[in-house]
Amino acid sequence: MGEQTPAEIRREWLKCTYSAAYFIDTYCWIYDATESKWIPFRLWPEQVQVIQDLTENRLNVILKARQLGLTWLVLCFMLWKMIFHPQFTGLIFSRREIESIYLLSTERLRGIYNHLPEWAQTKEILTDASHAWQLSNGSVAYAFPTTAGDSYTASFVFVDEADLVPDLAALMNAVKPTIDGGGSMVLLSRVDKETPGSTFKKTYLAARAGKTPWKSAFLPWWVRPGRDQTWYNEQREDILYRTTSLDDLYQQYPATDEEALRPPSMDRRLPFKWLKQCYQQLEPIPTEDIEIGVPFLKVYKLPNRLEDYYIGADPAEGNPTSDDSVAHVFAVSNGEECAVLAGKIEPGSFAEYLHLLSEWYNHAGILPERNNHGHAVILALEDNHDVDPIKGPDGKPGWTTSGKSKAIAFSNAAEMFRDREVILHDEDTLNQLASIGGSTLSAPEGSHDDYATSVTLALLALKYGNVSVEVAVSPVDGYRG
Repeated sequence: MGEQTPAEIRREWLKCTYSAAYFIDTYCWIYDATESKWIPFRLWPEQVQVIQDLTENRLNVILKARQLGLTWLVLCFMLWKMIFHPQFTGLIFSRREIESIYLLSTERLRGIYNHLPEWAQTKEILTDASHAWQLSNGSVAYAFPTTAGDSYTASFVFVDEADLVPDLAALMNAVKPTIDGGGSMVLLSRVDKETPGSTFKKTYLAARAGKTPWKSAFLPWWVRPGRDQTWYNEQREDILYRTTSLDDLYQQYPATDEEALRPPSMDRRLPFKWLKQCYQQLEPIPTEDIEIGVPFLKVYKLPNRLEDYYIGADPAEGNPTSDDSVAHVFAVSNGEECAVLAGKIEPGSFAEYLHLLSEWYNHAGILPERNNHGHAVILALEDNHDVDPIKGPDGKPGWTTSGKSKAIAFSNAAEMFRDREVILHDEDTLNQLASIGGSTLSAPEGSHDDYATSVTLALLALKYGNVSVEVAVSPVDGYRG
């Protein structure tokens, strides 16, 4: 802008103080890897809207396509806070410690600062280390691995590539309290399709539905200037040729948030289109309207005295690090998902809750998995509650999961979803079913299959009533997506 007089500098300072967008668009520079040089950051309308969201909302969750400059944008916003709001404390997290340090480096945050006019910089830098950068006005930024940072009271927390953070739930539990006194938090990420039902996706979906204080935003591939339909078609054809699937396209360059959040289609046992055609979104009945005293329970349909029901159950150990213990209640007449019980429930309590669910749903038959902690649940049902669980093909109570029996269970489920014999209401159930691998019949590494196991057992009971009959593998078992 050329040499500025003291009066002009005062005016610019006031403008920047009151407008992050003005500061960023007028004075911030970012590094363009294509041109290999630092260039002025000229904001697009969608980026200005993101700045407005960050200014007006304490909690922001942003889902985006690749290479939209959003990481640069949040770092510039953070720098604006540091300069024009002294005593500001910002925490930066990414999926790996080295990446969070990089965001703080001269190639990112400190690099933006170094390109500011002298009047916008502080008198000196008090701390200039790999994990900490402190200005003389008292503002400081820290870079942390995702396992640290909970000992600070933060003004601002930025989690970059949040959907790729291995345990975002643990990070949020540790770090979110640091800003609950009035600070802000931003979760920014492209989607990781291998983790349906992730904490990031749940946070985004709940925010989009208006269920939480979080503000959601989605930025599609086409908001970046220069990307037109010809550009998109080239990406599409390249990805389709290389991978024979559009999964990577929807992960990297989604046009809608539905594309971004859709589970992958390659090598999936239950095609998403089969599951989606059986899904009817429905909010759980409010807890105060439910007469049964079972915690962790979501009820979508109350019991009908004229209806028959079956329950599938996948017991777990019930400690904080184990899978959830999960049970599903389905109606016989139309295959409708009526209730879902899921939580860290130890076997004795799980058996008690299954007994109460069974009584409430007209003495519904229960088919539990007979592996590991399932033995304890079956014993408790028989000895403490006088309940006889449905028998498996071997004539014993419960269903033993093996390679063959798992194929049978998923084959039956695939057939029922294909033929629209099921109605799903629970989104967690939908997402986990969609994640099951076609070759492994298991969830992706680091994910769980407890919902899927529970559902497939309930559908076996639903289809056959008494699954002790010999159940054959259906021809659809060969389907691999």
